Amino acid sequence: MRTSTAKVLAQGRVRLTPLHLDNIYTHFHWNNDPELNHLDSEIPYAEEAFGDFKRRFEEMVYHPSPDGRDFEIYAEDGTLIGVAYLTRISPHNQHCTVGVTIGDRRYWGKGYGREALDAVLGYCFNELGMHRVSAETFEYNVAWRRLVEGMGFREEGVERDYLYRDGRYWDKVIYAILDTEYRAHRAEAA
Repeated sequence: MRTSTAKVLAQGRVRLTPLHLDNIYTHFHWNNDPELNHLDSEIPYAEEAFGDFKRRFEEMVYHPSPDGRDFEIYAEDGTLIGVAYLTRISPHNQHCTVGVTIGDRRYWGKGYGREALDAVLGYCFNELGMHRVSAETFEYNVAWRRLVEGMGFREEGVERDYLYRDGRYWDKVIYAILDTEYRAHRAEAA
């Protein structure tokens, strides 16, 4: 049985660890949250049965994808507050895509997502040797757009009318940050 090779990351008030099967019920709750689904999933919301979710989650824990990393985000008080991921990691091309979701609403709007994204970006650029990191979102997810823009990502393009939701079409916005931009942004923030 193989487990995740992801390491523990820390930044400010957050600590990111590999996924833990012990937290399956928290992940199941977030997975079945219509608002979280609306913000970051292109699959229309449908409640998933626990057995189906359990099989999928066990696969993520014990047989992680070689081109991805999944993390749990913990606040300084030890509370599991969200998840972060890297996907489509290409060592040859030195690029990947990242995402962060704060699932515990008590921690929304308090900078935890920013600290988690900062930890993930440090891992991408300093440890994985990435040259380019991208992020995607739907045009209505204003919080994520503000976060990535505030971290130095640049909007690179729009996939027009990408998602049909709430009776209309929405664009998907593509962002990216290069290693030189990341380092310049970090230097400015210091």
